Amino acid sequence: MTSSDSTYKWPLQFNIVATAVAFSPSAKANLFESSRIAKMLNASMILIHVGYKTPTTEQKLNELISEVGIPNDMYTISWRSGDPTDAILNACTEENVDLLIAGALQKENLAQYYKGSIARKLSRKASCSLLLLTHPEIESRQCNNVMVNGLKHPKTADTIKMAVFMANLFKSNQLTVVEEVEPKKIKNRADDDISVVKASREKASIERIEKKRLQDILQDVPMDVNLKIKDKIIFGKPGYTIGHFAEKNSVDLLVLNSPDTKLGIFDRVFTHNLEYILSDLPTDLLIVHTTKKMIHGSA
Repeated sequence: MTSSDSTYKWPLQFNIVATAVAFSPSAKANLFESSRIAKMLNASMILIHVGYKTPTTEQKLNELISEVGIPNDMYTISWRSGDPTDAILNACTEENVDLLIAGALQKENLAQYYKGSIARKLSRKASCSLLLLTHPEIESRQCNNVMVNGLKHPKTADTIKMAVFMANLFKSNQLTVVEEVEPKKIKNRADDDISVVKASREKASIERIEKKRLQDILQDVPMDVNLKIKDKIIFGKPGYTIGHFAEKNSVDLLVLNSPDTKLGIFDRVFTHNLEYILSDLPTDLLIVHTTKKMIHGSA
């Protein structure tokens, strides 16, 4: 990394990491992944278990923690009851969690889509950043290719910076900043040779402006010497386009802004940008949660 990395002030600090621990087939892999990331961040862990605390469940949980190898001074257990989503969200708020890690279905069927999976509900309501893992594994895996949204929005600068932070953390080889531009921004329609030329010039002008904006965001951000930064302008519907682009390019981690509002049933009927991603996750997804105070103070 650059020499300024030790003094650079990142938009967020992930000091407290939480993960929900259940006794599901993927529980061990989820806990391995979460503990590895917490150790990389030098963060403490909150292990959230939704269910009654009994001698049997306590023993099973302690055995799982021991098998994963989490040091005793690194974690605390938060025992919760009630609706799983509400219990997890309340625990995150009360414990001042910075990053919540959760497993997620890569594809949802129609019933799950309208009813809403726990991961989907967490992404709408969480007051902290959220990392959704589509394929948690016991053995460590390399995160080589990171992609982040570069859309023009007050939250984007901080989101891009945190994408660089995570790419540095994971020793990634490439970070691609993708700007989605809706086709309607191109005023000239390519109906004939003249309009094709005009439309091409418009696209080129938009690309120059957006590339300059992204360069300004990244100019002082410290990054690993092996990390290559690319920028890409794609024309299409926000959310839908970047999801397909991430899948096509075999991205290991996709980083997005948190939603501006709490999403509800109407966002699933009239699809919100994030809903496209959540219904068909192309890869692991980090949703960076920034507050108005952070945005006001960011570059």
